[in-house]
Amino acid sequence: MSKPQLGYWKIRGLASNLRYQLAYQGVDYEMVEYEQADDFSVEEWTSVKFTLGFEFPNLPYFVDGDFKMTETMPIHKYIADKWTPELLGKDAQTRAQVNMVANVIGELKNAVTMGCYTNGDLDALKVNIHAKTPAVVAFLGAKKFLAGEEPTWIDFYFVEVVELMSRHESDFFVTYPTLMTYKESVFGLPKLAEYLASDACLEKTRSFNNKSAKINYNN
Repeated sequence: MSKPQLGYWKIRGLASNLRYQLAYQGVDYEMVEYEQADDFSVEEWTSVKFTLGFEFPNLPYFVDGDFKMTETMPIHKYIADKWTPELLGKDAQTRAQVNMVANVIGELKNAVTMGCYTNGDLDALKVNIHAKTPAVVAFLGAKKFLAGEEPTWIDFYFVEVVELMSRHESDFFVTYPTLMTYKESVFGLPKLAEYLASDACLEKTRSFNNKSAKINYNN
C-alpha cells in the first residue's frame, strides 16, 4: 500500500501542526509541497487543484489510499481516529472540551496570522495576542496539556500557534510563562522530540508564511 500523503505549501503554515501529530503517532507518510513563486504566483497549486479528486479542493489535504480529504482540523481528527484514537479525548466530555477549545484556538490562529498577509501591522497582531491568549492560558491552567495530563490532537495545532506568537512578541514567554512549560511538554513527547531533532525536520528550513506575506519568519 502507498504511504498517506500530506499536501501543503512549502512553508510551516498549517502543515507543521499536522507533521507534529504524524511524527508523534509514528505514521509514515509522504509530504507533497507546492511552492509559491518569487512573483507570488500560486500556479503550482492552482494548476492541479481541481484535478486531484477532492470534494472541497484546498490546502492542506490528506490522502490515505482511496480516501481524500481537506480542512486542517478534520485532518487532525482523522489522523487521530485512525492511528491513535485516544488523541480524540478519553471520554465524551473530554472530546467536547477539545472541540470547544479548538474553535477558540482556530480564531486565535486567524487573528495572529491574517494580518501578516493583509496590512503587515505587527502592533495590531500583538494586540490580538494579548486580547485572545489569556482565556486559553486560563483554560490550560496547571494542566500539562490542554485536555489534561495526556495530549490530544489540539495540542499539536496549538503549540504551532504558540511558536508563531512567540515570534511576533519577543517577551511572549515572559508574559505567559506557562506556555513555555506547555511548549516543552508537547515538543518533548516521544517520537515528536526525535523528529524535531532530526535532519528530516522541515521546520528547520521552512518559513512560517508564504512569500507574499508582509510579515514572515524564516523558521
